[in-house]
Amino acid sequence: MDLLTESKTFLEDASESRIEKSVESNNRSFSFRVSCRCSGTIAKVFTSQEVGKVLGITLIKQLGWKADLRNPDLELFVHLNDIYSVVGIPVFRLPLATREYIRTAGLRSTVAWAMASLAEINAGAFVLDPMCGLGTILLEAAKEWPNVHYLGADINDSQLQGAHENIKAAGLMDKIELLKASVIALPLPSESVDVVISDIPFGKKFKITKDTKLLPNILREMERVLHVGGTVVLLVSQDLHKHMGGCISNCIENDTSLNATSDNKNGAAVVKDLNPKEKNRSPRSISSSIKGVETEHFNNKTTCFGSLAAVESYGVSLGKTDAFIYKYRKIFAAAMQ
Repeated sequence: MDLLTESKTFLEDASESRIEKSVESNNRSFSFRVSCRCSGTIAKVFTSQEVGKVLGITLIKQLGWKADLRNPDLELFVHLNDIYSVVGIPVFRLPLATREYIRTAGLRSTVAWAMASLAEINAGAFVLDPMCGLGTILLEAAKEWPNVHYLGADINDSQLQGAHENIKAAGLMDKIELLKASVIALPLPSESVDVVISDIPFGKKFKITKDTKLLPNILREMERVLHVGGTVVLLVSQDLHKHMGGCISNCIENDTSLNATSDNKNGAAVVKDLNPKEKNRSPRSISSSIKGVETEHFNNKTTCFGSLAAVESYGVSLGKTDAFIYKYRKIFAAAMQ
């Protein structure tokens, strides 16, 4: 081996040694935090804490990283459920659902925005949330589609007060009106609303269970105030999702698609509007605006509640629990039922 070769070998070895020492030094000073979420059946087998502990110990042993729960250099996000697993690195420090204009948080803002995006809100429309709570859905919709009249109704005074404060803080007092009213007795004329969009309560403070007859009454009142061709978008719990079949039936005569299938490949469905004024319209493609979630479309007979024909549904995660977004379209007038 000549001098040049020996020198090259020495330099390469020295360089590799410096790199290894540098990496080792960086690894020792690199801090991390693991945020885990488990939902569905898997949450009964593994808790979020157990999954986070296993991942944390692995990173410490394999990479020499240091755990820091308060101010880490890197946060790893892990979500496990019965359908998929997600491992990611948050791009922003604050969650995407954080909104400066919402003083009191209710429904997660990202879910509220997704619901509004499915509702086909057009300029000049009249949009109703008959169980508005703190007004999150109306706020998200009004921010995205401003040239619309929004009305929020709720039977609870404290919820209406919170909604009022949120609307005022967001500077949307001229866009959103509030009304104290029961969802099963709305003081509105029949077929006066273009879009109904609502989160059916299933939390700890406010809850509608499968054991009551309230859900059919709620759907019936929504159907009454909605005009033909209008849309209804609802967020329901897993429990209500399992029992939605008790409130609906198959409409043999209609062409709108809606038999459930969980094999969604492209997140789109083709639906025919059956508004008598628009029978000559070509089928409209509805693309999913919620990616990475379980989707149901209905392909043979139409699933209906009265004149409300189901269009599509999406499974979404609300953190510790999962829920479903249902979309309906009113396909004929109440007098035709």
